[in-house]
Amino acid sequence: MELTVNLSYEQYLDKVLGGWIGKSMGGAVGTRFEGYKGWIEIDPAEMFPEAMPPNDDLDLQVLWLKVLEEKGPALTSDDLAQAWLDGCWYPFNEYGIFRRNWRLGIHPPMSGRFGNQFWENGMGCPIRAEIWGYVFPGAPDLAAHYAVKDGTLDHTEQSVGAEMMLAAMSSMAFFVSDVRRLAAMFIHYLPAGTPIARMTRAAFDAYDQGVPLRAARDRIMAMEGFPEACDSQVNVPFTFLGLLYGGNDLQETMLAALRCGYDTDCTLATAAALLGQILGASRIPAALKEAVGDELVMGIEYRRAEMTLTALARDTARVGVLINQTLSTGVTITGAPAMAAAPAAWTPPPVEVSVEYAGLPTAAPGETVEVTVAVRGLLKAAHVTVTGPEGWTIVPATFSIAPGSTRTPVSLYAPAYAEEWPMRQLFHVRVGAAEPVETTFGIASSGLWRFLGVYYDALPEPGNALQRQRRFMQHFVSLQRAYLPEPVVDPEKEYQHWSHALGRPAVVYSRENEIDLSQLIGLRGPYCAYLTRTLFAHEEQTVYLIIGNNDGYRLYLNSELVHETEECLWWTPFNNIHPVTLRQGANHIVVKLLKRGDDLRFTFGVRARTGAQGQNA
Repeated sequence: MELTVNLSYEQYLDKVLGGWIGKSMGGAVGTRFEGYKGWIEIDPAEMFPEAMPPNDDLDLQVLWLKVLEEKGPALTSDDLAQAWLDGCWYPFNEYGIFRRNWRLGIHPPMSGRFGNQFWENGMGCPIRAEIWGYVFPGAPDLAAHYAVKDGTLDHTEQSVGAEMMLAAMSSMAFFVSDVRRLAAMFIHYLPAGTPIARMTRAAFDAYDQGVPLRAARDRIMAMEGFPEACDSQVNVPFTFLGLLYGGNDLQETMLAALRCGYDTDCTLATAAALLGQILGASRIPAALKEAVGDELVMGIEYRRAEMTLTALARDTARVGVLINQTLSTGVTITGAPAMAAAPAAWTPPPVEVSVEYAGLPTAAPGETVEVTVAVRGLLKAAHVTVTGPEGWTIVPATFSIAPGSTRTPVSLYAPAYAEEWPMRQLFHVRVGAAEPVETTFGIASSGLWRFLGVYYDALPEPGNALQRQRRFMQHFVSLQRAYLPEPVVDPEKEYQHWSHALGRPAVVYSRENEIDLSQLIGLRGPYCAYLTRTLFAHEEQTVYLIIGNNDGYRLYLNSELVHETEECLWWTPFNNIHPVTLRQGANHIVVKLLKRGDDLRFTFGVRARTGAQGQNA
């Protein structure tokens, strides 16, 4: 969608500043309630904290402005990723998943998907939407396009679609002042048939039907609510409830979003940013502006030369003017002050090379990973070389490509046997010889768990009347019963026995940290399973063992009991966190897993013990 319209620089700057003020304001009000999932009522006089807190809603967007200043419309997802690693320490939830995947050589968009089953729909990228709308005024499709480059760092379709929608709305909010109309114009960016699309539409339906706010919130939760406090599937609809029930009043919009709870710093900041932009800084009530002040408060390492919201708006508008001149979007920004020309780095490189995965970027010994090497903008024929770790076979390892844009499938064959299986396997692609273009990509090694058997009690416990009553229909299992000697005395013997019994090596490949026993067994009903794995450490180090479980388990490290629990609960990847010390060299893990319900979910991760327990880096 392109417009041929004029936008005065004065109005443009006023609305950008209004948006950044709203973003800061909503984050400040909502931060201290973040994660509270009940109904929240506060006195308006108590809205603002004594001091402005930092907020990731704004921090990363300020960092993206730096990338925009350096790269302009030529920026790539990898540019954003590198800026993040250099200037933002946040290791939590999907942020940490992104950082970990990047270290494994896994680039966007796969960095937002791999190992991110629980947080792929987080609020981390919908809250970063405004910057793209602000620098692409009146060009919503471009704003959405760049939102994808951002969102796929650490999210998948639902959250990325929400960022696209909100970026497009911000782009058009310079010209359209009605929230309902803006949402109707761009709700198509939410993936059709998904919970976030259904619940967002339900928010508008409830408002149109005159349903009170609390009942509208209840409707959304009853439809397809999600327990994770920072999930976009719930919080994006709550953001729109705030905007709808706020009645174009900035204070009431924040209070309405706050009442819904959950990720309150994000819902309030996003709603207040949009309404603040629509109003413009000049029309935001003075009392609200005074409560926020002009200081740009940030919680990451990166700092700008002038740490004020006024300077942030000015610098954002400058980039927007230069991008508008560079891309000729059809919108003319009139009355802009004289500005230095865009740097040469704003011109994209003539040749770009990337790698796309056909499936998950992970492999166990003997497996094959299929990728596609994509080259764009080649002006003459070139030679391509793909190299990888010792023992891997690459087919084709070298090939020639014609000018233009090409896509060449490449097969990566993992060695059939490896005494040690490093977590990261890096590959290099080189295009051309005289002035080569290169990229690196990675394959994450699947965890190798040796299966030591599946066990159950076929007969009821003597004297247990309830088990006796159910004996025709049930097997039975107990965490307290040692089906093998505990700690396991001879895991090699048990492994060989079960390999013979199953007629294949009794190995479970753990992809994305999941121990999926269906790879080996299909036993239905309750059971107990034992597995073992060896972790190698180059030096003694303290780490967290991160457990996601939905049933009871015992965990041993080097024959010492680390933890046991009888709990049955909903799976999340951080249900249990165990600080341990790995010794230099081999460390032997044994897990005893119970399955007492219909399904067993168990994930096992190792994380650096560098800070808060709930971190992913």
